[in-house]
Amino acid sequence: MPQTNTQAPARSRRRPLTTRIVIGAGIPTGVALFALGLWLDSIAWWSRHNYFLNIFSGFTGVCFGIPFALVGLDYLTRKQEEHRETEQARARASLFVASLLEVFNGLTLDEVSGKVRALLNESIAIRAVRGDDQSREDRELSLLAAFDELLPAPGGQPRTRWSSFRRQSNETDHMGRWRTEVERSWTRLDNVRAAVADDWIDKATDVAAHQAVGQLLRDGRSPWKANRDQESATAMRYFLRDLNALCQAAKALEAHTR
Repeated sequence: MPQTNTQAPARSRRRPLTTRIVIGAGIPTGVALFALGLWLDSIAWWSRHNYFLNIFSGFTGVCFGIPFALVGLDYLTRKQEEHRETEQARARASLFVASLLEVFNGLTLDEVSGKVRALLNESIAIRAVRGDDQSREDRELSLLAAFDELLPAPGGQPRTRWSSFRRQSNETDHMGRWRTEVERSWTRLDNVRAAVADDWIDKATDVAAHQAVGQLLRDGRSPWKANRDQESATAMRYFLRDLNALCQAAKALEAHTR
């Protein structure tokens, strides 16, 4: 994976102190000895000191050879470390996607993303309809039916009104465990995110996903914990918005890690 120029000093600082000393002292010493050897050759000094020529040549070679060997070894070690980090990041990205999709009964990410986006758009549109308009109730029933297709209620009982959510205490617990796993997998991924791609995912998607993870099913954003129908409708809209942000992040991650 290509590295930016700003990372070179950081890589140098990560080398062991002994390695940095050998490289920092060996190469300049080798250059100085090489220049000295050329000068001594220009005054024909070596012709009278053949024994010292062999020692001097060997020492000059050591001053060049060892540092360059250490640089090469450091390069290979760094490449192995980058490969390991990239594979770890890919595995954690896959785990995040799997955690996100766990509650959706085998649907693919594209299927979940498409359904969530459509539900979110419809939820926003319903909000603009007057409360005394009969079409609002009809559209809410259609929204609940579509949500059932995305996330069926336990036992297969269809949700026919907003109060259906708060009656399902077992589903509330199940969704809470799902949220915890999504948060955990995102945190693990975030710890190695620099290895997924040079620029990670785009900033807007990243920020939206961070916010969604922190807000998911919390503080009035869970239709399963709302006390009144209107609160449930509002919480559903927030839940779909958070879920949409996470789906977009998951799709971006899949594109980066293929």
